[in-house]
Amino acid sequence: MFSRATPNIVNKNAVSELKKINIGGVRQWLLIRGENKNNPILLMIHGGPGAAQIGFNREYQQELEKHFIVVNWDQRGAGLSYSKKIPKETMNVEQFLNDSIEVTTYLKKEYQKERIFLVGHSWGSILGMLAINKHPEHFIHYFGVSQIVSMRMTEELSYDLVLEMASELNNQKAIKELSEIGKPPWSSSKHDRIHQKYLELFGGGISHDRKLINEFAKKILKSKEYTLFDTVRHLKGQLFSKKAMITELREIDLKNVIKKVEVPVTLIMGKYDLMVPHTPSQAFFDELEAPIKEWISFDKSAHSPNYEELEKFTQIVVERLKWS
Repeated sequence: MFSRATPNIVNKNAVSELKKINIGGVRQWLLIRGENKNNPILLMIHGGPGAAQIGFNREYQQELEKHFIVVNWDQRGAGLSYSKKIPKETMNVEQFLNDSIEVTTYLKKEYQKERIFLVGHSWGSILGMLAINKHPEHFIHYFGVSQIVSMRMTEELSYDLVLEMASELNNQKAIKELSEIGKPPWSSSKHDRIHQKYLELFGGGISHDRKLINEFAKKILKSKEYTLFDTVRHLKGQLFSKKAMITELREIDLKNVIKKVEVPVTLIMGKYDLMVPHTPSQAFFDELEAPIKEWISFDKSAHSPNYEELEKFTQIVVERLKWS
């Protein structure tokens, strides 16, 4: 509760480290775990921005640790890497892209790998796609989970779908509240919370069964990797990161930036996801040129198919090892 550590993996050739390194002039934290140092690296880029994973992800990656060196990175301004001293002007997409490449090159050098596997979830999928586009030489395969293409279009479509669902369910309270806040972008965080409330209520939010948020919270509170103070840092990081970056994120549209990549791409999308409606992602995927590309729908999931259908997600990632 008052000190950080990650449990050892009982294996002569294993790695289990929780470490801080200097990335882009800022102290940032990595959780590095795997049963065999000779296995390839799998770097996880979390969503948000600010939705750091070190505090709970170990619980979900035990099978992956048998096949990979799994790396969770609490990004600049998030989780263990949050600090009120971080200059707000460094909280921008270009800096995060540079950070992601710096983390990648550090891992390659530390574990003597030529390339690595990459997973990006939600906001992390924007960063992941930008990374493989700019520096394909670092990556073996990219997994985009709940892939965002245009944040602005995603928010607008999400609002329309939630309002449509409220009408279908004849939920007058939802119709009233959603109509009052109007279409995004919203200037008030209260409006965002109202939208999020109904996303979750209608089963299209973090998880379709609406249980995952509480599950994450419980795991963070019991985490070996986070202290009690770190749980507060995690919350502060989420607020700080979103406030600092949301305006810029709304201007990004990957469809205008990326037409072709040199890395195999697997997009994994939850059937019930109302946070990231599929239409923009599907249009981007259809036009994207890649050595191999695949679109996989998870039929029991909303926004977090990598957790909601963990066994299926793990199997897909492990099977792609054969492609390399």
